Amino acid sequence: MPLSQNPIVEWPAELHHLLQGMQIATGTDGQRYGRIDIDVDRETLFLINDFEARVRHRQVRLRLADNAEERLVGEMNPLVGLGAVDDPTQHIGKVRISFHDVQEDSCIDPAPQM
Repeated sequence: MPLSQNPIVEWPAELHHLLQGMQIATGTDGQRYGRIDIDVDRETLFLINDFEARVRHRQVRLRLADNAEERLVGEMNPLVGLGAVDDPTQHIGKVRISFHDVQEDSCIDPAPQM
């Protein structure tokens, strides 16, 4: 099924704080992408991996924690492990959450939850 026919999925509300500070940039090909590197605990790592597996090849609606009014959609890339954490007493790993083909989203209706 083409990406345009799959319903957009909302980024989980309990994970909104993870996107705070996510940088949106434009690549040399003109496509926008977003990424953030964060330390995570076991539960958060499980939740991100579970969500990413369920939304593979689907667009995700992002409401950046810095600006709740700005809504974007993009396709989530596979989670990337980056190694050692800054605070090993509370976290088990550092990961990169990233999205490609990021676009403005003017949809008012909430997307279905996964």
